[in-house]
Amino acid sequence: RCATFHNESVSLATVDGRIEVEYVLPDPDRDTPHSRYLNNDDYEVTGAELHHRDAEWFLHLRTKAELESDTLEQATTEHPTVLGVDLNVNQLAVTSTGTFWSGREFDHWRREYEKRRGSLQQCGSRHAHENIQAVGRKETGRFKMMLHRIANGIIEEAAENGSTVIAFEELTGIRDRLPEASWGHEWAFERLYEYVEYKAALHGIDVEQVNPENTSRRCSTCGFTHPDNRDGTAFECLKCGYENHADYNAAKNIGLRYLRRSQTGDGGGAPVGVRLNRGTLNANGEYNPPAGNGQSGSPRESPTLNEANGDSAERSSANHSSGLTAREKKP
Repeated sequence: RCATFHNESVSLATVDGRIEVEYVLPDPDRDTPHSRYLNNDDYEVTGAELHHRDAEWFLHLRTKAELESDTLEQATTEHPTVLGVDLNVNQLAVTSTGTFWSGREFDHWRREYEKRRGSLQQCGSRHAHENIQAVGRKETGRFKMMLHRIANGIIEEAAENGSTVIAFEELTGIRDRLPEASWGHEWAFERLYEYVEYKAALHGIDVEQVNPENTSRRCSTCGFTHPDNRDGTAFECLKCGYENHADYNAAKNIGLRYLRRSQTGDGGGAPVGVRLNRGTLNANGEYNPPAGNGQSGSPRESPTLNEANGDSAERSSANHSSGLTAREKKP
């Protein structure tokens, strides 16, 4: 977790002392998380984690930039927005601002507790039965704590970005839509929604559910809907070529679905855009840059497909995890 960076190598603290290793970065001329955050003097590296996967080592970094006061003020004074949230198995929650909460820790402990229960059930004794009940209580307690952390992060994301509504997909039938989901995932999604709902009320933020039909197949940029747009975690629009992480694209579509359902023009305090990492999408899916930004065209989105595809990320707006491979948020 302790790393010192040099031009082409990094010094890592290990249990056997510090080691110096070379690292490989993408082409510096490409727009990648590394060029945006690691090679950007505006961002400070706040931590690192070393991961081993498929016989290779990946160093995931967390970077942070201080938001200027006028940027923070814009988040609360510009028109209200909706924050879209997609729920899934590999990524428990993904927001339209590009923050991911990985499901790996949840799945790890779910398997671990199932293994413990299986071993105890083979004993068949009264003591083993009592231990099974104790394991169940520990499991529930651990998962509730994990879900509270995710809920707090979603609320924080909405509050910091001036969102007055948090939109989820309807939970009814979610296991039918997610073949890999277990009853444990369904329980987790219901608890997470419950936690977000009551925590959001304390901040004056509404929480709503929308029809999830085609939110995973629809392009959030041009609106083209086709089952072949999505391939696992990858989304590539067959019409306009837009590419990104499929869950992130779905989170934006969930926000757009609520926006189109509820928008009543510029009156009544209804949200007028879907909150992104930078700027918003209007009801037509058109990108609006932050006030005073002067940017036009495509949004400077977070994350890209390679950033979010199964690895580690911190908060999007002010904090970015720009791993030497990818980004994701752990609960």
